[in-house]
Amino acid sequence: MPGRISGTFIAGMVFTVLAGCTAVGPKAVLSGRMAYIEAINETNNQQLLMAFVHNRYEESNTLLAVSSVTANVRVSSQAAIQAGFGDSDNYDGNLVPFSGGFLYEENPTISYAPVAGEAYLNQLISPLPLSVLAQITQSLPHPETAYNMLIAAVNGIRNPAFLHGNQQLDPRFERFASLMTQLGHEHCLHWASDSGQPAASELTIGGAAACDNKTHDLLELLELDQPVQPGVPVSIPVTQTPTGSTSTGIALTTRTLWNLVEIISAAVEVPPEDTVSGAASDFPKAGNAGRDLRIRYSTSRPDSAYVAVEHRDGWFYIDENDLATKRYFKLLGSLWSAAMAKSLNSAHARPVLTVPVSR
Repeated sequence: MPGRISGTFIAGMVFTVLAGCTAVGPKAVLSGRMAYIEAINETNNQQLLMAFVHNRYEESNTLLAVSSVTANVRVSSQAAIQAGFGDSDNYDGNLVPFSGGFLYEENPTISYAPVAGEAYLNQLISPLPLSVLAQITQSLPHPETAYNMLIAAVNGIRNPAFLHGNQQLDPRFERFASLMTQLGHEHCLHWASDSGQPAASELTIGGAAACDNKTHDLLELLELDQPVQPGVPVSIPVTQTPTGSTSTGIALTTRTLWNLVEIISAAVEVPPEDTVSGAASDFPKAGNAGRDLRIRYSTSRPDSAYVAVEHRDGWFYIDENDLATKRYFKLLGSLWSAAMAKSLNSAHARPVLTVPVSR
């Protein structure tokens, strides 16, 4: 009877160990997936921030896209039984009747693709399409950031990235962004794109009595002679032009990705000696898009950083409480990631750097 109980106990322990091995797979996904996501997200942010710092110092910059992550998982188990023979006085208390365990090993392989070439350059210097502007402004809870970032001019109302000489901001653009935002919040603003003409779209505003005054104000601001009837929506053709002016409808000039990079690069703080020596580039006063942005500098590692990079014996970072800079950084990062992916796909790129990581 004791032998039978002992055998049953051992068999149960063996089953427990083996069953534990079968649970490793799901547990590996639970712990490993988030770890990889966080690592990729953090290094993407660092890479982006370093690009802005390099640009402030007029330094060249190279980007690497993570093209794949392959994790090879190996699980092995072992079980052992110790038994004694002969006089029990020789081994009583010194034997472990049963021992077992399993070993989990993960060896990831990470592949990178450099982002470069004509397709990538075209993505950086081409004006953002109207479809991107429409989708972003309708998706964000704070679309003012997108209007100020992405639009350079509308119907002759300029929104310069930088103010040169005695140039002043045009208060009409701030009013335009405010009216567009309010109409959007009240569900009185809708975009419709023309798939056959990427540079053409249509904007429908109004449609509710509560929006009539704002609709009238927007049309008046844009100098559009179009009557507003109570509760009746107004449809306006929208075109993308290099000058932001047209005889009919709404004409928009959008910025390029590189315009957006220059705007946030101007917000990078640098040590005074780097400005005096000429090591860091000098920028004019920022316009609407960049006036509230700030990438800070510290001689020591910051404690409250959303993202930080070490460069030139100091730390450049975005404070975690700086919502204006974080919003700009997040939106620009999304647009830049899309441009990188599109350029890699169009060039049929293949990873050229594969790094196996042993643990």
